[in-house]
Amino acid sequence: MRIQYLNGGLANQTFQYIFYRYAQLNAPEFGPWYLDDSFFWVKKQHNGYELEKVYGVKPKLLSQEFAGEWDSIVKDKKDGGSVPETFRRQGILIDMVAEEAEWAQKNPFTGKVYPIPCNGYYPEILRVPGENIYYHGYWINKEWMNAYRDIFLSELSIQEPKDAENRRIWNRIENTQSVGVHVRRGDFVTLNWFIGEAFYRKAVSQIREEYPDVVYYLFSDEVDWCEAHYAELGFSDGDEIEFVKGNVDGANHIDLFLMSKCRGLILSNSSFSYLAALLNRRLAFFVNPSRLHLL
Repeated sequence: MRIQYLNGGLANQTFQYIFYRYAQLNAPEFGPWYLDDSFFWVKKQHNGYELEKVYGVKPKLLSQEFAGEWDSIVKDKKDGGSVPETFRRQGILIDMVAEEAEWAQKNPFTGKVYPIPCNGYYPEILRVPGENIYYHGYWINKEWMNAYRDIFLSELSIQEPKDAENRRIWNRIENTQSVGVHVRRGDFVTLNWFIGEAFYRKAVSQIREEYPDVVYYLFSDEVDWCEAHYAELGFSDGDEIEFVKGNVDGANHIDLFLMSKCRGLILSNSSFSYLAALLNRRLAFFVNPSRLHLL
């Protein structure tokens, strides 16, 4: 049995799902493979568990496989434990592959741990010896998806927006030289992770030089702030900007859908915008915090 930890918002859940499905496709003999959804039974974060609602996928969840014991497993987690530690205490032989240093806080475990650098592509970890292996990580690397890109693009198909406003924006994105701009603020500001206005000024300047006559579509968890500070982000009164509003409270996946339709993207340092780039079938260029990429 192999288990992948599941937590965070939609983008993090999606990257963890990609890893889980990659494992099922690449190393089925080491399965069965499951997603540990216990996090969402203990803590409310963002919009909760979203994979089935947004994509219509039906992964194998640990809560379903261990339904008879699930209340006890969740109680242990609420008391500061973790699924792998609960299994270990029950006499189940299990080791952990951990991608990040915070595994001890999120999934405390006293058994054997194989540490792995963050955000790398290490397919060999699927074949770590052991009867049962627990994987703790986000696996935010395009190579996991690119290995089975056609399958993942099919499975991770977001339902088209039905409301008139988002369909208007979608139609305009499809019929303009559209550049999606993602500005992640919110908790990133509190944690001092916000990438800063200077990055956007440089990115907009690069695109203005390379691609005249673009229409910018700005997506953010603080759209009103962006609208009030558009000049600080590098935009001028001569730029055509559509500030995309209203896709909140469980509708954030519509922003992801719209970003995945843009011809170009200015990415933030967020897994949400990186995912939009990977799901985009018509992307011609993108700018990330390091440079302009032509595809």
